[in-house]
Amino acid sequence: MSGFDDHDVKIRPPNSTIISSVQYFHIEFITIDLLSLLAVAPMLHTLNGSFETPDLKLGIPHPHLLYLERLRIELWAISWTEMTTLFSSFPRLAYLTVIADNVDIDMANGFAWAQLLKYVKHFEFKFQFYYDAFEQQSLNLDSFRTKFWLEEKKWFVTFDRSSNTNDSSILYSNSSSIIIYPPHEIFGTLISETTASEPTLFSHVHCLIINDQYLKYPLLYRYTHIKELYLSQVTTMLSTTLKDPAIGLDTSRILTCNIGPEWSRNPSYEHIEFLHSLPCLRRLKVSGINLKRLFLHQWPHIVDLKIEYDFQSRLHVLYSNDIDALCHSFTHIKRLDIHSSFITDLPLLLNRMKKILTTIVIRQPRKINDEQLITCEWIEQNTELKKFYYTCDFWNSVRLWL
Repeated sequence: MSGFDDHDVKIRPPNSTIISSVQYFHIEFITIDLLSLLAVAPMLHTLNGSFETPDLKLGIPHPHLLYLERLRIELWAISWTEMTTLFSSFPRLAYLTVIADNVDIDMANGFAWAQLLKYVKHFEFKFQFYYDAFEQQSLNLDSFRTKFWLEEKKWFVTFDRSSNTNDSSILYSNSSSIIIYPPHEIFGTLISETTASEPTLFSHVHCLIINDQYLKYPLLYRYTHIKELYLSQVTTMLSTTLKDPAIGLDTSRILTCNIGPEWSRNPSYEHIEFLHSLPCLRRLKVSGINLKRLFLHQWPHIVDLKIEYDFQSRLHVLYSNDIDALCHSFTHIKRLDIHSSFITDLPLLLNRMKKILTTIVIRQPRKINDEQLITCEWIEQNTELKKFYYTCDFWNSVRLWL
């Protein structure tokens, strides 16, 4: 479930004569009433979603889910007492991932977590703290250096904070697949302290986000299993090439790459060389101006292409001749994600690529009148597409399955 307005999601009270057999449930970009969800799906084995702390209704007894073994949960401003109450509802939990923002120092007690996690096999977490969480008392990282953490579980954690201010700090597990480097929550010079005795291979980390503000500092760890690489750029003062982010990375496994629009100031040959250094690349997200630089080459291995539109300038829209170049360069696209404002002749593009596409996402402006909205009827009248499935979500994003 994704792309719904929170007010559109309702869970009806369960029929006492019917027991849901749902075992796997994943929600994204919506919040939901956890108590109602657990009541209608007692057979859940895996749950992945984000929740508002009030929706947890921790003052009300929750049903104990005897089958739930895997939980990945994103929370906001939860306390340690609330966390232990929630955890008591899952007595068979073996795999736990917790992502929590705006938490206090009580969530950074390794001794307390050790008592809670005795029977958990795998634990990942990332906590972002209140700006004044460590004003009265500093973090005791030694509480995560006990025999339980380092020898029994072999779980290592890292604490990142800003040297400039006291309001940017995060604590996370080294084995986590949710690490972003450098942390977006950190502003200023990064100071890092870890319980690991040596640099970690981070074999569980599959997604890495790098911005060039920190490229002048070496990566703290070795990343050998990266499958998703996101390159953002927050400053124009540094002379950074596209080769710099790849230093210390094994690029042979990267399947997904996102090159931020700010990298358009780098010369075209850098983009070509960098993408050629990713032999397994299948999914590419790129801005319109950078996309046109790729038209002189062929990219048959790219099957998923997302084109970001620069709303500040209409100089980089796709015209008819650009559509020809796009089809020539990307011959095996299965999924295309594009903004309607980026292209002057959408019907031409759809007609040209209908034989290879299986999924099309057309993003539209949030404020758009009914005459401009791309509807199912509009597609049938203006394109050669006839047999397709159509949806349009809260953000006016149209999805077509061919």
